[in-house]
Parts: sequence; C-alpha cells; structure tokens
Amino acid sequence: MNIREILYRLVQVQSDTGSVKENDMAQCIYGIIKEDEYFRKNPELCGMYHNDDFLGRAAVWALRRGTTDKTIVLSGHYDAVEIESYGTLKSYALNPDELKEKLNDFSLHDDAKNDLKDSDWLFGRGTCDMKAGIAIDIDCVLEQINSEVNVLFVGVHDEENLSAGMRQSTRLLSELKHKYNLDYKLVVITEPHGRKGPDTFKISLGSVGKIMPLIVVKGKIAHSSDVMEGLNSTAIMAEIISNMELNPHLCSTDRNMTTPPPTVLYARDMKETYDVSIPEYSSVFFNYQFLKSKTPEKIIEEVKDMCLNSMKTVIDKYNKAYDILNENYSLKGNNKRSYNPLVYKFEEIEKIASENNDNYITLKKELIDNINTLVRNNEIYMQDAGILIVKRIIELSAITEPVAVIGIIPPYYPAVNNSYLSNNNEIFENTIEKVLSEHYGLKLEKESYFMGISDGSYTSCTNRKGEEEVMSNMVTSKEIYDIPFDYVENISAPVIVLGPWGKEYHTIYERVYMPDVEKTVPELIRKLINTI
Repeated sequence: MNIREILYRLVQVQSDTGSVKENDMAQCIYGIIKEDEYFRKNPELCGMYHNDDFLGRAAVWALRRGTTDKTIVLSGHYDAVEIESYGTLKSYALNPDELKEKLNDFSLHDDAKNDLKDSDWLFGRGTCDMKAGIAIDIDCVLEQINSEVNVLFVGVHDEENLSAGMRQSTRLLSELKHKYNLDYKLVVITEPHGRKGPDTFKISLGSVGKIMPLIVVKGKIAHSSDVMEGLNSTAIMAEIISNMELNPHLCSTDRNMTTPPPTVLYARDMKETYDVSIPEYSSVFFNYQFLKSKTPEKIIEEVKDMCLNSMKTVIDKYNKAYDILNENYSLKGNNKRSYNPLVYKFEEIEKIASENNDNYITLKKELIDNINTLVRNNEIYMQDAGILIVKRIIELSAITEPVAVIGIIPPYYPAVNNSYLSNNNEIFENTIEKVLSEHYGLKLEKESYFMGISDGSYTSCTNRKGEEEVMSNMVTSKEIYDIPFDYVENISAPVIVLGPWGKEYHTIYERVYMPDVEKTVPELIRKLINTI
C-alpha cells in the first residue's frame, strides 16, 4: 500500500475532534498497521494505548525495532475539524476526487481555482491537517529503512482541542523508552506548513507556547440609580482588556521571531438574568502566546501588574467622579466609598479561602466533583468550569471589597526550542537542507518556532519550576486537565515540525501538495533515519 492509498483510507474516516468519531480513526490506523507483515509477526510492537481519556480515545503506536538504542519518533494527530463548513458539499468532504469535481461549480478565489486545476493538489477535510502527515508516518514505520535505528510512530487524538492525545502519550513514550531501552534522538511532527512559494520549504525547530490567563473580577454591587454606591466589575474588566489587548509590550521575541500580542477570547459579566443592578462579577480570558525568552512566571506577574493598574485606574475614575458630583451636584447624602486595589493569583485566593473556612477541603472537593461531572457530561466547557471555580473560591474567601483573581485555564502549551536542549544536534537541519537543495532545488526556510501551536510543546521540559508555577495556578482539577511533566522530562528530545505544504486548513478549500506527501517529506524522513 502506497502513501496515497493510505491517505485516501484515512480521509474517508470522519474524525471530528473532541468526539467519539476519533475512535473510528484510531481503529482505521491500527488496522492498516496490523495488515503489515512485520507487525503481524510482531504484534507486541504495536497497539492502541488507552489511558483514562473520558471519550475512550486511544493513541495508536507502532515500533519497528533496530539493533541499537537510537530512536526516531514520528508523530501526528489524527483528529480533524468538523465538516459542517462544507455546506451543500458536506457529503463529499471526505472524498477528495468527487469533491474536486463538485468544487468546479463553485465560485472560487484565484489561488484555489488554480490549484483545483492542478493535479498536484488534493482537496478534502483532513487531507492537509493532518492525515497526509499521518500517512507519511505510517509509510515510514512500515518500511525497513535502517536496521540499526528504532522507528516509533505515535498517532494521537484531540490536537485541535486540548491535545489530550499527546499529553496522554507522554506516559506511553516514557514506558516504551524504558521497556525497549530507547534513546530518543529526534521527534518529527509531520504537521503541514505554509510557504512563500513552490521554491521554498519550511521547517520549525520548536513550538510556540500558549497560556490562557483567566481574570475573574468581583466589583461592588449597587442599583444602577445609585451607581456611586458600588463599583462596576465590567468597568474593571474593560480596563484590563484595554491594557492587554494588542499590547506589543507583552509580546516575546526569541531567535528572530516575535509572538502576536495577547487577544481576548471571552469577556462578559456573569449576570444570568436582566436586572438594574450593576454587575457584581465579570470574567475575561486571553490567548497569550510566548517564546522561551519569557517564562510563565513572568507572564503571570505581567498579568497581575496589568490587573493592579487597571483597578487603580477605575478606582481613580470613581474618586474623581465622586468629587465632581459632590462639589456640583447633590449626592443625596451618599458617602464616598474607599476602595483598595486587591489582586490575587489563584493560589493566593485559595489560601485566603482556606483560612476562612475550617471545612475548606470538603467544600473544595464538593465544588470540584460537581464541576468535573458537568464537564464530563459535556454540559459546560473546560473554560466555563474554570470561571465557576474561581467565582466560588472568591465567595469562600469572604472578601467583600472589589477584587481581581488571576488563574490559568486549559489548554496550556509550554514553549520549546531545540537550542535550549543539551542534546540538540544541528546535523538534522543540515541533512534536510542538503536533500532539499540537491534533490529538489528548494531553499530551506528555518523557523525557530512553529507558530501554529503543536503537540511539540510536550516533547521536552527545561523549566520545571516555571511549569509547576503554571499548574499551581491552573484552576481546573488534575482529574480533567493535567500535564505529566515527569514524563515530558523523560522524553526531552529535540523536535522538528516537518510536514507537507498545505493551504487553507479548516476551510472548505483545505488542500495538500501531493509531491511533498509522496516524495519530498518521505525522503527527508528517510534521510533523517539514516543520519541518526
């Protein structure tokens, strides 16, 4: 079975991320592996790794043994985004040949129109992101390339959502490492890449970090007619947003790359019905990307400073408004409120709540159990769970004054870059560059970080203290979201994001460049295997 045949089999199976459909994809991949003669003779060298995933999804793995401990890991995710965006063409989304015919009747933009006429491009959901990469990985593990080198394939679920598959697979990789005495020299993730044109080829030597700061603000409730009797939580939230949204000073730069600034993903007051009271609680969370030059501890402190300054600004605004009203208008005898800017990290507010409740452990357990049940039953999202938890802990703290509490909600992706690893080997980059130049006439474009966020974030750990600081402020429980950094540390291998050229993933025009799928990327991986 060649790569194209494998790819078609994979694409035909719908594997919507975060759904039980991912189980069908795992079974398909495992079925292809078990058809191979090597794995029929060595069934113990492949399997479906079930840990405690709440949907029962499995990581699919296959190990072709070598005569030494030298090992290359090939990995990718088998989930894909939904097919609803295909609209009237939904029934063709998983059939590349029929889809291409049907797209001819659509009004396409010029680039998609040109690629539709070009046999080098394959359209369809998952063709690019990233079943082409999975097909390449499977093809490589099914072939004897270098008898000395172990080739380990791990296909994971859920990358498009919370990367549960890769977080789960860190334990698998650690177990296989010890069981078979494997020395992980390199992890290759065959995610697709975008490039400037047909004469270039792009790889990434790390992966950007992502942290999701959540801020829950408690104001001072009052009737809207007596606004000076309270302090509006949404005003504080709005000031925090104003200070953080698109703030270039919060970007991080490392090795000629810079992250985008933070941006709001969610912001609202927490009133459940309409009334004429000013909102007592509001919440906001941000998408905050970072590189190795900025530690998670630094980010948390930056956010804390932003919240503190924002509260001071709103309190100052209140004071100025009160003074003007008091001087020029009647305040009906209202007394001026005295507010102090209170800002706490989640671990700090928990300590206060614990000190104010003798039965705090019991109360916290009841809260977490109830919230976890709602998440597992798909009644609320993981991020909603975080908001509800923080609000309840603020209530248990018995703080009556306005306060802002900063926590972290899932998902969290550490920043990784090979140059920070002692076992980094630039020979891999040189090998790729040589093959591209000599065999394909392509110029290599090297990125220090894959900026699309990837499972590569869980292949090494060089700042355990910082990661523990993040997890101590993770507001959801370990039962529903955890990162096993013990296992991540045990992997500690350089990573290269090396996949085929693709365009417009997640859209109706998703497509992949087949010369990369069938020739360029497989040859590059084979050369890497022979280089280790």
